[in-house]
Amino acid sequence: MIQLRLLLPLLILSILTIPVSAQEEEEPEVQEINFKGAEGFHIGFYLGAFFPNKDAAQIYDGYGYDANGNRKDFAQSFMYQKIVYENEPANGFQDKIAPELGVVNHEDWRFTEEDMPTNLKYQTAFLFGLALHYGIDKKQALIANLNFAKLRVIGNFTIESRNSTNQQLQEWTNNQFALVGSEQRMLIQLGYSRILGNSEKANFFVEAGVCVNNARVEKNFVQINSLEIDLTYFDQAIQGLSNIYYEEYNGWGFGGFAGFGLNITMNPKYTIQLLYTPSYEKINLGPEPTTALQNALGLRAYYNF
Repeated sequence: MIQLRLLLPLLILSILTIPVSAQEEEEPEVQEINFKGAEGFHIGFYLGAFFPNKDAAQIYDGYGYDANGNRKDFAQSFMYQKIVYENEPANGFQDKIAPELGVVNHEDWRFTEEDMPTNLKYQTAFLFGLALHYGIDKKQALIANLNFAKLRVIGNFTIESRNSTNQQLQEWTNNQFALVGSEQRMLIQLGYSRILGNSEKANFFVEAGVCVNNARVEKNFVQINSLEIDLTYFDQAIQGLSNIYYEEYNGWGFGGFAGFGLNITMNPKYTIQLLYTPSYEKINLGPEPTTALQNALGLRAYYNF
């Protein structure tokens, strides 16, 4: 009887501890995900919209430059030579302009300095490229970006024409046509980036640094209905150099950039950034290149090593 009294408390204690032990064994382990933020090496791509400054578009204005880089006057300009001189029967050429304007005689159309191109501007372009990112710690990083864009310049010019039956009335009509330019841009950015905030998912960030660009003119032409006239390579004044490519059509420029946006950690391996990037840089086209503000808006996607 004494032994039973001693064993009974031990038996009850053993029964009470069984559920507790079972519960502890059934609970799964919670594994913490280690978000490294900006830390480490990241590589990715960029895709966005590029808004170039319109100042450099003046190189496509149809005047052109001589071999010394001097801007031509109207009488020697590319457009005058190509539209007027090379369509003058008195100079031994066939008039290709009159049929495009729907007039009969060469005297029924004219092109003057007041008809030269206006409203020259770049269209918004796609900007794409590669992005490298080395995180010093969870918030600070060094960045390097290499982006490319193909730009299109548009402008308007006019040619005046009249109907042969109204020559005595001198009723001239302005016919508007398009001037087009195309250009390649390469943009290199080196800088510093910093994440603002402590969230493991989404934080604002800022960046800044220096930038280098290369701008290269590809083509410049006017479109008169179905007739396309190339203005890219031309210098009639210098014999033997009719197809020279002017140094002013290809140049390197420098400047600085800044940026801010939203940094989103999708998972430990992938990060995306939505950002706005203004830059103040010199576009080295033409004899008098300008330094101006440009803008880009886009998305970066990183793979985190």
